[in-house]
Amino acid sequence: MVSKLKKLVSYFIFKIGQKSKQSSVGWTTFAPLRIVPEYTNIDLEKKQVTGVVKYNGEAYLTVIVDVQKNKTMIKGSLRRIGELTKPFKKSNYIEIIKSEAEYCRNSY
Repeated sequence: MVSKLKKLVSYFIFKIGQKSKQSSVGWTTFAPLRIVPEYTNIDLEKKQVTGVVKYNGEAYLTVIVDVQKNKTMIKGSLRRIGELTKPFKKSNYIEIIKSEAEYCRNSY
């Protein structure tokens, strides 16, 4: 009975946003990526990758990752297509492109 009560209290503490000392609970959201970034430039010599988020032929977000210098340049916004990219945000797309750039670096 005490164990069930602890679990219930831990659950409610988790739901209101406070961390429990014994909490090992986590969750994630799985959603389809409706707009996939296009990789317009992959330069293996300079170790640079350019990813572009496009919709209807128009580029909304461009991310240039220089893996060798560990720098990322970002141009644009997803505000005008926010409804199409939900639940993903600009930071999610940047992370996707950066991880692909790291994969390219490690592959060659």
